[in-house]
Amino acid sequence: MTTLIRMLHVLNSEDAPQMHLTKRQNATQQLLAGGDRAGFIAIGVIALCSFVASLSLLSFLTYRFIFWKRYYKRPLAANQYVVLIYNLLLIDIQQATAFLVCLHWVSRGYVYYPSAACTLQGWWIQTGDPGSGLFILAIAMHTGAVVLRGRQLPHRVFVCGVVGLWVFIIVLGVIPVALFRSQTFVISEAGWCWLGPEHQTERLWVHYLWIFLAEFGTVVLYSILFFHLRRRMKQAAALHQGHQENLNRINRVVIYMVIYPIVYLVLSLPLAAGRMSTARHIVQSRAYFAVAGSLMALSGLADVVVYTLTRRHLLLDMEISTSGKIYTYPNSNAYQTQITSTIRENKKMRMGSRLRRGLQTINDTINDGDSTEDLRKGGDMEMADLGHGVYQETTIEISHEPADPDEFHRKKRSSG
Repeated sequence: MTTLIRMLHVLNSEDAPQMHLTKRQNATQQLLAGGDRAGFIAIGVIALCSFVASLSLLSFLTYRFIFWKRYYKRPLAANQYVVLIYNLLLIDIQQATAFLVCLHWVSRGYVYYPSAACTLQGWWIQTGDPGSGLFILAIAMHTGAVVLRGRQLPHRVFVCGVVGLWVFIIVLGVIPVALFRSQTFVISEAGWCWLGPEHQTERLWVHYLWIFLAEFGTVVLYSILFFHLRRRMKQAAALHQGHQENLNRINRVVIYMVIYPIVYLVLSLPLAAGRMSTARHIVQSRAYFAVAGSLMALSGLADVVVYTLTRRHLLLDMEISTSGKIYTYPNSNAYQTQITSTIRENKKMRMGSRLRRGLQTINDTINDGDSTEDLRKGGDMEMADLGHGVYQETTIEISHEPADPDEFHRKKRSSG
């Protein structure tokens, strides 16, 4: 925000006309020396750290997605927050790869256009920068939908939303390629390859717009959620209702999710503001773009650190939410009732055969009660089955206990 205010001050100052520069012709080769070389090295090293961190976490989550039965009661893919973060990591890897190309330019000693490296860097920046912001915005919208609806999105709607978002990100990259073809990605004013400064209109509509929409859209959404939860908590406290703990769970999830847009806003705004200043023919220094590019390249590493610090709490608070019950604000803690029905039959036949029926288990979630109850019913019944008698005995056992036994015992000890 400070960068944006400073940029607006410069635009409206008396010295602003003196800072206006003419558009530079896109050189086919630009040497890297001194400050430019040092800046590219810094960007490349930070991008390498983000790439390794993002790829490591992505591999870890992929392993847990496949072998979830070893670690969780439910498939990890059922946790929509984790799926969104997984897709965010894919974008972070793409973004880090784009800035890794800076190390390639350092090894060559110059930035060269046209070349395959220049085209790839331009494509990855064009899709990675807005793509990261759009998935951050998707996380904010999903958090809002969960809080307001009281449950996760339907699986089909969620999958269609993720796939549609990827298609839209690819379209943002295809549009300038279709317009300018081989002249799409050239050496930009920042020194690396991207859309040329002469394509300001296209820069705005297929890049800047979506970055700023993601930055400030998430701020608005989380502000709405914050005041909504504050109002619900005050109502619960005034009415002495028993769902204060579930509201606290939701509040924790919102706090965890709001960290991602804050990180994105801090790391992406300087570069976006610097690029926007070019539209007014105010070209920032290479040192400015080196610092801004380094911050943007840090996005992947920052997302990995945030997820690592909040993962345990996020998975714990979302464990019950996959059943769609955690956000319904029940009058007490979530309890789990298990009804087990075992049927034993002895079918008297000439061959002495025996018919066995399976075990049926039903899991449900109810709202109140602290008791544990065993109900057994025994009865004899004669059934007709092709002229042969069937003797059936049914045993029904109902157990009622907290869904989170550890948390229940902790509360019990604290209350004692």
